[in-house]
Amino acid sequence: MLVFYNELNLAFYRSKMDKVIIVLGHKNDNQGHLSPLSIARCELALELFKSQQNSRLICTGGFGANFNQTAIAHADINQQYLINNGIKAAHFLPNALSRFTIEDATLTYPILKQLNVPQVDIISSGFHISRVQLIFDRVMPSIIKNYLSAPSPISSQALHRLEKHEVFAKKRDLATLTKKANEC
Repeated sequence: MLVFYNELNLAFYRSKMDKVIIVLGHKNDNQGHLSPLSIARCELALELFKSQQNSRLICTGGFGANFNQTAIAHADINQQYLINNGIKAAHFLPNALSRFTIEDATLTYPILKQLNVPQVDIISSGFHISRVQLIFDRVMPSIIKNYLSAPSPISSQALHRLEKHEVFAKKRDLATLTKKANEC
């Protein structure tokens, strides 16, 4: 859900914000417990926020058969984790209820653009960051981006499967982005 700010809210956020930290979602189970990769991303966001307390945060992730089948958006579960660990709710911008990485970028960009955000820190996992960079650089070329890799606390076999998937997914997403650019 995209929230458009009135001029009073825009002035408040612009005056109080140095940059935005975007925490990309991963998975949660059917009880709403975050995956180890999601927790690692949130922990990196917590660490980063400690040194950048004038930042705002956006969490990504909505609903999907492969990552969240609960009644609560994955981004909301991530946000609650961050709040439970010390970040005040006032530091959050609207969550991006995305289903996949391209939507992480296309749903956060209007929020960033409306607030004239010049710089963002984007957090994901190391195996994912190359594709994230490809997508975010194409979707929001005018914004300065810093890509941060959270640790991947999973087995080497699970990590290998994810790395293998990323090779396929990066090619697929590049084709999708190229097609969209050619349609414009």
